[in-house]
Amino acid sequence: MSQDLHFNEVYISLWQNKLTKYEIARVVSARALQLAMGAPPLIDLTTINSTLNAVTIAEEELKRGVLPITIRRRLPNGKVILISLRKS
Repeated sequence: MSQDLHFNEVYISLWQNKLTKYEIARVVSARALQLAMGAPPLIDLTTINSTLNAVTIAEEELKRGVLPITIRRRLPNGKVILISLRKS
């Protein structure tokens, strides 16, 4: 049992500030849908060099850390970690 606790502590410390590819895909797709439905972008669009579409804007917002979204990650031991995507 103590090894499980140690493994979970290591898992939490390694992944606490990183997003999985599935979490990234979920956040970008949800934000792109919001933008496509008419939500205002949270960044200045003149600074984006590539083509302007909802997905590129959502990816840039995620990269810059301006999204007011919190991810709830459930660990194998039942704990829940909240990860905020907004950088201070």
